[in-house]
Amino acid sequence: INPRILCVVICFIKIVYNQLIIQPAESIVSRNQFKPFIALCTGQKNTRVATWQSPSQIDIEKDSNARITVERKRDGLRLRIRNLTQNDQGIWKCLGFDQDEKSFSNTLQIVVKIPITFISEPIQYAELNSTVLIKCRVISNPSAEISWFKGQNRMELLSSNYEQRNDGLKIYRVSSIDNDIFWCQADVTETGESKDYQIQVVLAQAITSSKITCLSPCAVEKRTATLICEATGVPPPQFSWFYGQNDNLIVNGVSKYIVRGNRLIINYVDQTDNGRYSCHAFNDFDQKGQKTEYILNVIIPPHLSPIPQIEINIDENFPSKQVGFTCRVERASIESLSVEWLYANNTPVQAINGISIDTTQLIKQRLIELNFNPIRREHHGNYTCLAKNLADVTSTVAQLIVKYKPIFIEPKMIYVYSVPNYHTIMKCQIDSYPPPIIQWVKMVQGHDINQVILTDTDPQVIDIFTKQIGSTLYETELIYNPSEEDFGLNFECRANNSRIEEHSITLQRAEPPRPVRVPEVKPSSNTIELNVQPPLDFGGLPLLQYIVKYEQIDVPNSLKTISFPVVSNQSQTIEIKSLQAASVYRIQVAAENHAGQSVFSIPIQAKTFSGEVPQFNLSNTSCLDYRSCLIKWFIQYDGGSAISRAEIFYATIHGANKVGKWSKPIRIESHATEYELKELKPKTNYLIVVRLFNTAGHSEEKIRITANLISECKTGCRPKPSILIIIGIIAAIIMGAIIIFVLLILNRVLLTPYSYRNP
Repeated sequence: INPRILCVVICFIKIVYNQLIIQPAESIVSRNQFKPFIALCTGQKNTRVATWQSPSQIDIEKDSNARITVERKRDGLRLRIRNLTQNDQGIWKCLGFDQDEKSFSNTLQIVVKIPITFISEPIQYAELNSTVLIKCRVISNPSAEISWFKGQNRMELLSSNYEQRNDGLKIYRVSSIDNDIFWCQADVTETGESKDYQIQVVLAQAITSSKITCLSPCAVEKRTATLICEATGVPPPQFSWFYGQNDNLIVNGVSKYIVRGNRLIINYVDQTDNGRYSCHAFNDFDQKGQKTEYILNVIIPPHLSPIPQIEINIDENFPSKQVGFTCRVERASIESLSVEWLYANNTPVQAINGISIDTTQLIKQRLIELNFNPIRREHHGNYTCLAKNLADVTSTVAQLIVKYKPIFIEPKMIYVYSVPNYHTIMKCQIDSYPPPIIQWVKMVQGHDINQVILTDTDPQVIDIFTKQIGSTLYETELIYNPSEEDFGLNFECRANNSRIEEHSITLQRAEPPRPVRVPEVKPSSNTIELNVQPPLDFGGLPLLQYIVKYEQIDVPNSLKTISFPVVSNQSQTIEIKSLQAASVYRIQVAAENHAGQSVFSIPIQAKTFSGEVPQFNLSNTSCLDYRSCLIKWFIQYDGGSAISRAEIFYATIHGANKVGKWSKPIRIESHATEYELKELKPKTNYLIVVRLFNTAGHSEEKIRITANLISECKTGCRPKPSILIIIGIIAAIIMGAIIIFVLLILNRVLLTPYSYRNP
């Protein structure tokens, strides 16, 4: 073919095909997503552009407010896309016709580039031992290739437990090693773009063990009630609260309801708050969670009616009467309600001494009775009715006033003893209500007016003291300095509370005490101890002192007298000191009070000890093994007094004569004459000290020993055979056996020729 002809044909085809020209001139145009885009379609002479057609073959209309619109220009029709989306990708067609109504078209392919975009949660939960899909959705254009890696070091997932899918990574069995970072990597080969996305997989746990508790005390009327919703799960649970049958969601309120985490606080509760409360516990892994319920019952604290006071008189002129109190509960929740009666000291009232408690009407009538039959003076006082339930504790006081004649309390003082010008004390205790007026009266005999009311101004009265020691108990005390004329008179304690009661005390002259007893004497070298027992009769006054008279027998002018204050009315030990050793003494003891001195006791004799310390020797020491040795001693003379105790202690010896730290003294029974030392160290030198004690002091003896590995104790121990000697004996036995064996062989050899010669 002629090239010129071919060129003319091609140019003609191009002119015909390009009746519609699109700009941009590229047949395929790539643009980024969400960017604006325009294209202009123009026609040749006598050709008109009619419209633009989308990839879905929809004609684009002119609309200035639309995302995609067309604009008529002088030389053509412009396509305007305000922001490209993935749906705009494809072939766009421009349509036109000429004056002969012949249609023409031209096309433009738009490729919408979408950068790699990850749609996934950065933290995803997986339940242990379950199958889970770790979601990672990637949007890109061109399409990306997805790869998965694990851990900070981005290890490739080669295990069959993992399957890479288009929508994520499937883990067939979740284990503890999956609590890690996973990497979702997207690569676009066409554009060279590569991105990765970090996903933290957290081992999760569904919501379990949900329950609601009410903080005690729960739902007390006019107070705050706190409901606590508890549940377990990973991640930590979240909580929603509901009320009633319609499950109305409870939200934070200004006054009534307050939600703080897992707590629902209900302020100023009343009976309208009774009902069903629900708690929904859930977490990001377990959105369904668990729902638990609690029935709230508002508790009404107990309220008691006041109890009127009861006042009653009793004495021999009035017959026995029965009285009682009624404690009524006006308002309270019956659940866990209890009512009881208490004494003033908050101890429960006991049904004794005419007191009875009736609780039979507590459930139906809500009352409890306290009855007194018959009424007694001991019943006087306050009684508390105590009511309590789960909400509160309340009480009311019932006052029982019993008026009675004064009564003098046992033991009563009948006689009191004294001497002239020595004060005496008289006491009375009185039980009375109402409170009495108390007086002391001296009953003077031989006078027309034989009663003298004593007051603080009387010269012989030192003091009159009265005090209340109980709710109805009183104590009065008269301190009086008697004269000679007062002995034999009665002193009367008088109580008056509109009824009078008297008690008489006779003042008598005291006498010196009876003789004392000395049942036990303990002499030592320089002292003598006396065990003195007080006399059986003190003479009415307390003892002041013991007087001891003693003298050394056969020694002229040795008589001495000493005194010892009396410490108590029990046996007392007194010690006579600075005595001569090995001497015999005669001793007598007397007791003294304010009335005088008793006669001396029967003389007793006691001899002091010679005053020497014990004398003893250490005998041979026997070593039982290399860690213990038996120390023995022989007592030659106890020093004139019994040995009270023995001690042994020791120290190690280093080098020639350097003594180490001494051990603590080991106390031994006084009658012992040997002691085994244990836990000794082998091949160690010891210095042993033994001490014996008596009243004169102590003496001591020392011994040096050596404990060896072969159980040898070098001082006084049983002799042990030397190892060399034992080896020598064994060698001698072996050599003797060999010599005997050789001699037997020689003897046999020598006898053999003679046996052949004999026919």
